[in-house]
Amino acid sequence: MANTHFSGPLLYSGKGASTGAWGTDLPIGVNLSVVQVLDDFTGVALDATNDWTVVKDSGATAGIGADVQNGVLDLTSTATTDNDGASVQGNEIFKATADKSIWFETVLQCNKVDQTEICVGLTVNFATNPEAMLTAADRIVFQVDDGNASILCKTESGGTETSTDSGVDMVNDTDITLGFKVSGTGLVQFYVNRNLVAQHTTNIPTTELAVAAMSVSGDNLGTRRTRIDYLFAAATR
Repeated sequence: MANTHFSGPLLYSGKGASTGAWGTDLPIGVNLSVVQVLDDFTGVALDATNDWTVVKDSGATAGIGADVQNGVLDLTSTATTDNDGASVQGNEIFKATADKSIWFETVLQCNKVDQTEICVGLTVNFATNPEAMLTAADRIVFQVDDGNASILCKTESGGTETSTDSGVDMVNDTDITLGFKVSGTGLVQFYVNRNLVAQHTTNIPTTELAVAAMSVSGDNLGTRRTRIDYLFAAATR
């Protein structure tokens, strides 16, 4: 390597000489016009100090799964305990704003979909217990209620909710991709497995929201686990 020299920064593949505009010859793949959160859960332990706030019941756990392909976050209830679970939430940095967009996506699965409450998406921060995400006054989320595997699409502003059944049910131990796009302050499009399933134009919150996910058991007949492959959100600045 001693005889290898570069006289300037490496350009993107297919990129010509710099036009003089700042960033056109930036030697890394980054878009500073977009802010994003992406956690692929590839570490050894969940960072509950700097990355996530964990709200859980005493015996429940929120942690990175050991030796799982691609890395996962497991939200696991206490065994044989009803209404027990865990959640993670980030900092409130995403806000629906005129002429700007927000994107959210996750891949997850659950071992008992009709006996687990699941909620994932963007929400105001909550405290005390993981179920508080279900009653947060401002949120844009996917939700699965106890006793029913249906995936619900929800926007809620100031405690007033718009809810649409996606028409898709979760299946035990099967990955599903959930995503939405917020366009300005007047439209949220919900996608399941990257297919459009619902559009909301009402009750879209315009306060700052955080990436969050929760899972709570719906019966006392076993251990309920929701496994999350990744959590991703991005927004134009």
